[in-house]
Amino acid sequence: MIKVLDRVALIELMFLALLAGCGGANEQPAPGPVANGSAPAPAPPPAPAPAGPAGCGLPSAAFCDTFEAPSSQRGRAGELDATRWSAGRAAPQLPSGNGVATGIGPATLRPCRSGLPVQVLPPNDALVCDANSAIASPHLMVAVGAQNYGQNAYRIRQPFDFAGRTGRIVFDVDASVESGLLGWISVEVAEDPTNVASFALQTDNDEDASAPRNGFELQFQNKCLNAAGMPGVGLRVLQVYTNHQGTSYTPPPTAPCVATQRDHLNRFEVRVSPQNIEVWGAPASADGRSFANPMQMFSTPVTLPFTRGYVSISAHNHATLKYSDNTLDAWVTRWDNVGFDGPVVQNWREYEVADSLTPGRDAWNRAGPVVSVGYRVADAADGPAQTLRLRNVDVRNAVSAQLSVSAWYLTLADFGAEPPKFVLRYRFNGKAWHDRMLSAEELAVLARISHGQISQMLDVPLADLVPGDNTLEFVTVKVPQSYPPLVQNIDLVLQTREP
Repeated sequence: MIKVLDRVALIELMFLALLAGCGGANEQPAPGPVANGSAPAPAPPPAPAPAGPAGCGLPSAAFCDTFEAPSSQRGRAGELDATRWSAGRAAPQLPSGNGVATGIGPATLRPCRSGLPVQVLPPNDALVCDANSAIASPHLMVAVGAQNYGQNAYRIRQPFDFAGRTGRIVFDVDASVESGLLGWISVEVAEDPTNVASFALQTDNDEDASAPRNGFELQFQNKCLNAAGMPGVGLRVLQVYTNHQGTSYTPPPTAPCVATQRDHLNRFEVRVSPQNIEVWGAPASADGRSFANPMQMFSTPVTLPFTRGYVSISAHNHATLKYSDNTLDAWVTRWDNVGFDGPVVQNWREYEVADSLTPGRDAWNRAGPVVSVGYRVADAADGPAQTLRLRNVDVRNAVSAQLSVSAWYLTLADFGAEPPKFVLRYRFNGKAWHDRMLSAEELAVLARISHGQISQMLDVPLADLVPGDNTLEFVTVKVPQSYPPLVQNIDLVLQTREP
């Protein structure tokens, strides 16, 4: 029998614990005002994301890929690891002509490794090459066969966080530029998981393709001579986007130019804070391992509307066939040691829709086969043209979901269509349809620039998803079908409570 005194002592202890705010290890104070009317104490912040190990020349790399061998986890990104990389391809000028859906032609490879074909089609246009005399380690080769503002972009699925600090993005790349009308490389950072983020300067013969909602892009497009008179590359423009509106920051004519050499690697570093962006570069290396000290190529104050985003590396093929008199069918680049520092953000999962990979004939009537990577979207009156699939989706601990979609519409700039009426309709697993209207800012992009190409983020109710395989369908409302609309480069992005 418990003594009365023991009971009193126990009650007193419990009362004192309540006064002190004690509770179980996982309990939180109840919401609402406290006795004196002040707001309740905020919940403790989550534990900071861990730092990563050294890699890619960074003392602490949140992400690093050295492309040591082809991955067994394949998808749209070819021989890259599909769990770490999302790939997208674009060719925005009337990409649904001749019955195709963004047709990509053959790309002739540069020396890479034995056993490869002379030409490749997607997704085999991203390959891991053997070490050679100019690059003494395995590395990535990207071959862009898409013509007329073609672009291959590879987005790192893990976010890059630079809140309250200066973050560092590093990459080694063959940055050679023979002509801005042939091809070049770029790097993009977008707040949304946007695939194939491009740019538009509203000048003649620019890309006029899909720009991010919020983000920035660095176009290494200027062919130049360095101080020693050697061929080199300079930064053409830094483009910052805020709610789809672009601001250009152009280096002065006296800005440094780093020497390049075909099939050799330059080393670059981008230093990013919410208030400033710097670009540093080193000349082409003789062996891909030893680099001269980098020089500052550009620095400018900016006002970035975000502090966490997604890094993409891109290779552009402006129009190699046209401007080489049909002697160059692709723009080919080499990459190595791509990474960034900062916290290792892990509360995400992504799943991709495979490219269509349907053989066809090029929209521009050139000889030779092409393979489509996108999907035509039928009018709602006709029903879905196809059922797409996302495999092995894990919905545990998910708190939100979005679709990242590259869309193309026939617009006023082409044949007088009226984008304000356009609706993209989508559904998962045969459940309710959802309408995605174009925002005023997106309408302005389609009406003014972009050749009809636009990146769209679509909200997905978690209740529409199921564990395992999921089906996805699209239709459009009030969108012209003379050149049918397209969707491609589709990813389902889940935010989670924990990794």
